[in-house]
Amino acid sequence: DALGHLLKDDTPPLATLPDEDVVTIAKEILQNIYTKEWSEAGQWSALEANLYKLSGSAAANSVAAGKLVMSTALTDYLRTFIDATEYKLGKDTGVKEPELLSKKRSVGDDLVYGPVNVSSTLPGNTFEVWTSSSANMKIKEKDNEKSSSEAGKVAVVLGAGNQSFLTIIDVFDNVLRHRRPVILKHHPLRAWLAAPYAMILDPLIKRGYFSQCEDVSVEVTKMLLSHPSVKHVHITGSFGTAKAVEDILQKANPAFSFAKVQSMVTSELGCATPQIIDNGDFTELELVHVARMIVAGKKANCGSNCLSPQVVVLAKHWKQKDLFREKLMEELKRQPTTPCYYPGSVEKNRSLVDACKQFGSKCTKIEAPSVSEDTKVSEDDQVVVIECGTPGEEGFNAQPLLVEAFGPTLSIIELQSEDENEMYLANVVVPYLNDKGNIFGSLSCSVYTPKSKGSYDREALQKVLSTLNYGTVAINQMNLFGYTSALRGGIWGGHSFETLGQSGNGNIGDLFGIIGNNTGKVVVYGPPLESKPVIDNASPPPPVVLDIVREFVCTDSILKGMGNALALVVRRTFYGTISYLPVVGRFVGCK
Repeated sequence: DALGHLLKDDTPPLATLPDEDVVTIAKEILQNIYTKEWSEAGQWSALEANLYKLSGSAAANSVAAGKLVMSTALTDYLRTFIDATEYKLGKDTGVKEPELLSKKRSVGDDLVYGPVNVSSTLPGNTFEVWTSSSANMKIKEKDNEKSSSEAGKVAVVLGAGNQSFLTIIDVFDNVLRHRRPVILKHHPLRAWLAAPYAMILDPLIKRGYFSQCEDVSVEVTKMLLSHPSVKHVHITGSFGTAKAVEDILQKANPAFSFAKVQSMVTSELGCATPQIIDNGDFTELELVHVARMIVAGKKANCGSNCLSPQVVVLAKHWKQKDLFREKLMEELKRQPTTPCYYPGSVEKNRSLVDACKQFGSKCTKIEAPSVSEDTKVSEDDQVVVIECGTPGEEGFNAQPLLVEAFGPTLSIIELQSEDENEMYLANVVVPYLNDKGNIFGSLSCSVYTPKSKGSYDREALQKVLSTLNYGTVAINQMNLFGYTSALRGGIWGGHSFETLGQSGNGNIGDLFGIIGNNTGKVVVYGPPLESKPVIDNASPPPPVVLDIVREFVCTDSILKGMGNALALVVRRTFYGTISYLPVVGRFVGCK
């Protein structure tokens, strides 16, 4: 039925629609988001909190945060797509050039666009898009056959299991950017997303460009992928699943070359995400904040994110390494633990830790309180720190670097170095991490460097940014903001030099067409390290604050946002007050 909805003869091919019509569709979707009716559809955010095994205040925070993240991600993508397409349509008639395109500089062979703000709600955080056409000669050869935008053909999006907003962004990217009609197969963990998605994507549904179905079985999914109308598949998931999809497509299309089949699949997969600490002289506050950001990223979703910090990279002769370890352990104890809900995560990480213990590596489980009094966490939910040693030395354990943990393990390696060597990052770290025989994936990473080493535009650091082959390189910031940048003109995906495809194939974003068929990356710049980090799991903002921010984000005018936020505060104050009154509070206060 879902396929039939997309294959009606009277539906104009999406690939042939003029840009003006596609902008109209995007604006209609944006208006649906502004109504906020979708935010209560099927009580999806409460079901999400239940999936995460959260109760009490943690569940309330999850509900509010889920709605805010969804609102912000979708509005950022749509607004950027509309701006980019309208600029394309009107640039010959004097339409103002977007800020990201207007700022250009060169670094070696790279052309750099930006910096621009990552988000209006994150002052002091900016990003750049780096691209180099000369690098095309080095990228793995690709099949030159046309892959997937043929009229009358369909793309399948396989839903992500770990975040609710990822799948709908994948739908946007395929329908709006690539002009592919999409059938979405929901992940079995998040079948309840069908309700809000149906409300948001109604402009696509009624035009015959989008349909969705629940996960039924592996065999039914194989039948869907093998259907002759399916010419493209996009997956956010694991490396193993992506390879299984390629195998299904190859069997369904035996006449296709392997390169052709690969070109039919785009994917955003995982990474053993490195957190690189420069070997300079940090203040104690800088070290605390570095540790705080790493731990916040590690404990989010109990480590079940493709961008979760996994490997801390230290210089062996860095004089502050022991002090940093102390701060890291303190943060792991201070920031609360959330339950591991993702299927197989506990077992995978338990097996990894057991193997490391047998190898002889020091493995330390760091006990921390639960995220709320009503939320139960177990020993298996706590983060285990694995000391891997130094590559090339006796006792070095590479196992935790060669897989994506997708759970609560954090490994530490020490690379050979000279104390205070200015070229440590360029000469030691970059070659080690670029070699995929040493570490899994190329999706994203963070580099933390002290103020004492100089400004971000210093030549030594810019060389590192140019040569570090990761899709996102974040400087003094959590690498998760690389994804945020993709919604505003950047990209999100594995680096194109990583020919094994461990972090996937292709990218999302690139809404201004800066990268196209070239190689590229996003560089995110955070504020100085002595600034308080944006995210601290030990002190999350209360739900009402998240709801107020959402009122400002999810509107087409600031005045409306202010009015809606004021109404929300008055309403919450009224119900909060009346709930203390006898009898009445029993019936009204619960609202």
